[in-house]
Amino acid sequence: MIRKGIFLLFIALGLQGVAYGQKVKYKDLLVLLNAKQYDQAEPFLKKYLAENDDNPSAYLFMGIIYQEKSANDDVLKESDLLINHIDSAIIFYDKSYPKITEKDVKRNDENYVMYTRRDLRTGEFGIKLSDIQLDIETRIKSLKERKERVKSLNKHFKLAEAEYNRSNTLYKTLQSRFSTHKELYLQANDSLILELDQLTLVFDSSQVSFKNYRNTSQALGKTGYNQVVDFQEIKSLKKDGSTLSDFMMDDLKLWNYSDWSKKTVRTIREDVYPMRKDLLAFDSQINKMRETLRKDSVPVNTAELRTSKVFDELKKWDNDPMPASLFRVKIADLEYSSELAAGSKLNDKDNISKKIAFIKQQQVLLNNLDSLANALVNRDWEKDAVDYRNFIANAYGTTAVLKNLGKSTKEFARREIVKKKKELEDNIRLLKWVFSDSDSIPLFKDVPDGSKYKPLVIAETHTVGIKQENVNLTGYFYTVTPSRTADLKVNFPVDTVSITQRDLPLIKGLSLASTDQLYFVLFYSETLIDGKFPISLARISRLAGLEWSSFIKTDFTPMELKYTTTSGELSIKTTGTDGNSKMVVIDKAGKRLQ
Repeated sequence: MIRKGIFLLFIALGLQGVAYGQKVKYKDLLVLLNAKQYDQAEPFLKKYLAENDDNPSAYLFMGIIYQEKSANDDVLKESDLLINHIDSAIIFYDKSYPKITEKDVKRNDENYVMYTRRDLRTGEFGIKLSDIQLDIETRIKSLKERKERVKSLNKHFKLAEAEYNRSNTLYKTLQSRFSTHKELYLQANDSLILELDQLTLVFDSSQVSFKNYRNTSQALGKTGYNQVVDFQEIKSLKKDGSTLSDFMMDDLKLWNYSDWSKKTVRTIREDVYPMRKDLLAFDSQINKMRETLRKDSVPVNTAELRTSKVFDELKKWDNDPMPASLFRVKIADLEYSSELAAGSKLNDKDNISKKIAFIKQQQVLLNNLDSLANALVNRDWEKDAVDYRNFIANAYGTTAVLKNLGKSTKEFARREIVKKKKELEDNIRLLKWVFSDSDSIPLFKDVPDGSKYKPLVIAETHTVGIKQENVNLTGYFYTVTPSRTADLKVNFPVDTVSITQRDLPLIKGLSLASTDQLYFVLFYSETLIDGKFPISLARISRLAGLEWSSFIKTDFTPMELKYTTTSGELSIKTTGTDGNSKMVVIDKAGKRLQ
């Protein structure tokens, strides 16, 4: 082996003399060729052929050299060079084939040593023309097939890469328009679906081309490439899908644009489009309820509206959806209007406390309406106009209409808040009075100077006090009704000896309302007369009015009234300074029993 290497080196050195004008000796060149030292032999073989065009063996070896070159060329990176080498090899094979004859083989058998084989019939070694011709034919056929496969391989490869890159471009176009998947879904339309379908088509076409490339690669045999696709899922519209891939890499990571676009289209068709129909239907439902309320002045139930599925549907696509903000305003307006309708059924004079409760509830609803309307007015309408173009166009026509709706609702709420505040204050003032004809009887102790009424007892169902007209003092009794209109009023005499205008600050009162519509009133002065407390008593009933009045004196301070239904007797509990108590009993006719 060492000797062969030294010999080949000697031959190569000997051939170097060619550079100094010496002719190439083919027999020396054959040594390198038969040893398959094609890189060393090639320049000398080219020089030899330039000077000798009648040696078919030289053409044959030149074809083999180019065939070997093509076998070492990169099928993807050097495809043009590879095809050139194949074409060159075929040209040289075509030149050698007709010139290699029986005569040439016999005369120059040393040129065809590589075809030497044992004859199975004779057992002798030899070279046959048919073997040489078959080899050349096989080589030409193989090269032509390889050439076409390399062309096909590169065609499919480049097409797969180009279509994938185009998919990437289409995806990035969408990516530049929408910041999130939710934004994409909100703004989706039929045009967007066409874009997504196009993305699917291009990406799937890329994968078909890549599959064809892989099949062609397997037919070619060993190519130096073994790409295996690893599909990457697109989860974030903004973060994923924008990077390109190196198709030369064996671990080929590709963004799965097809799965993403198909899923997106399916979501638009199955979720987004139906949701838009639901929004329009829900808005129409609110409008119909509003019209019914306006026409019939009958309160409507908004509970079903508040729990509508449209709010949950919207929340899936938007954390602060404009339609939800709008619906809440319209529902709040419905609730306020319903409360007004309910309040209108209540006669203003029937129950002031109830009316106040209504007004307070209306104020709560108004404050909510004002807050919601304010939020609607201050929305980012430029963004909403894009995200909810379909809803706005089909339900309201233009964004300006919606803006005006929010503004007018807000202004309405503000006006109503002022109105209801005054209405509440007016009704709260009414609670402090009982009205009888043209008189207003105070239901508070700190009456203004000049008032002819001095309340001594203010109970839930009645009020009792002393009325001063000129210099005359009388007792008064008025029932307190929810409407603050007295349905029973009684004036009764008082002990004018113990009760004078000067003594009014020292006059105290007790009252008792029994279950059978009887009322007892007791006035006493803290100023003792002959060591006793002067007392004015009155019995009042709804049927008879004033039944009796009487004046008595007690040793102790009156503290409590008790009525016995069976006997009709009134008991006055009195208590002394030492804590001892004494009962004073008045019969049903107003006479003192003890």
